[in-house]
Formats: sequence, structure tokens, C-alpha cells
Amino acid sequence: MNSWSMRVRERMKALGLTQEVLASKMGITRGAVAHYLAERRIPPLAQFKKLAVILKTDPAWLHYGTTVNKAALTKSSPGENVAPKNQIPILSWEQVADFVDASKLSNEAKEYVPHFFIAQPRWYALRIKGDAMTASSGSHLSFREKDIIIVDPDKIATHGNFVVALLPRAKEVTFKQYVIDGGIHYLKPLNPQYPIIEIDESTHIAGVVVQSLNVCS
Repeated sequence: MNSWSMRVRERMKALGLTQEVLASKMGITRGAVAHYLAERRIPPLAQFKKLAVILKTDPAWLHYGTTVNKAALTKSSPGENVAPKNQIPILSWEQVADFVDASKLSNEAKEYVPHFFIAQPRWYALRIKGDAMTASSGSHLSFREKDIIIVDPDKIATHGNFVVALLPRAKEVTFKQYVIDGGIHYLKPLNPQYPIIEIDESTHIAGVVVQSLNVCS
């Protein structure tokens, strides 16, 4: 889903840092660093900021492979009701089901996700519900209930992407992996206890997940 770990490795190599030294500077175990570098775990934003300082680089580049778009920064007038800068609104699943444009809700959202890159006003975030995307132990990727996913509603889904989809017949929005097998498109849960859903003409892909945040770390 991303290659932030490759950028961490790149900076470690440039600075001559070993996993042991990086772990010591971050105040975590070498095992935790190894999990980060293997992308078995995703560092929370506070850790990304600390990593950026230690690795002497821009946190936005480290996190997303980009730099902060300063041209997109704006100043609000006194008393103006605007969304906080560098924040992405956390929508409800019901709002997504209603095809709500996140950019129109940015000033009304009560909760936001800190974000380094703000040139994507239509991006939105969701809190994961349930354990359908919690994989078995040892799996490369897994998503836990209450963690946060950041969604790009304009990105076209391709095989292997994680997506948010609206299922009109079931009258619900779901978070699954987008899989194509033999020309047939599916929504696949990471938890094998849940069924794979075949996509039909009524299914609407409401966005592709571009980042996940572990709020419990």
C-alpha cells in the first residue's frame, strides 16, 4: 500500500544508522523497528515525526513520499469557520453511504486526523468497525477495530488495493481488499471467517485506502 519503510531504510543507509541505533534513539526495542521496516506494523504519526527528526528529513516525505505543499496553505480570517490546517475529516460510515463529498464536510467535522499533506481536500478518514479486516497472526497486513484509514475517493481501484465500497443491495458500506481473479471482481476480507463478496454492477467503490493509522500504538 505504501513504501514508507523503503524511505526509512534509505535514510538509515545515508546516515549509517543500524536498527539497534535507530531503536535506541527512538526509545523502542529493536524488534519494534524490525516490525516497522517489514511493514508488519505501521508507526503512529507521533513516531513518524520522531523518525523524521532522527533521520534528518521532512516528515511528509518520510510518510507519503511527498513534501508539504506550502502553496495549499491558507490563513483563515478571524472568526471564520474553517477546518484545521493539516487535518483530514473523520466521516461516519453513514455519510459515506450517502455519497457525501468530504470537502463539503471539512468545516463541520468534529474529529480530524493529523496529516502532513493537505493538497487533497477530498480525502477523508474512517474508523474501522468490526474484525473483518483483522488477519490471522503473522500476516503481513492487518487492520484492527477503531484504527483509522485514510481514503482517496478519486483514486481508481486496482487489484490488491484496499477499498471502501458501497453495497446498495445490503444497504451498507464495507472496507475490504479489491481482488480480480479470472476476470471476476471481488471484495475480500482479511479475516477468513467472513465471506468474499462478488462485485456486481450495483457496487460502488467509494475510494481507495492510501494510509492506515494505528491509534492504539
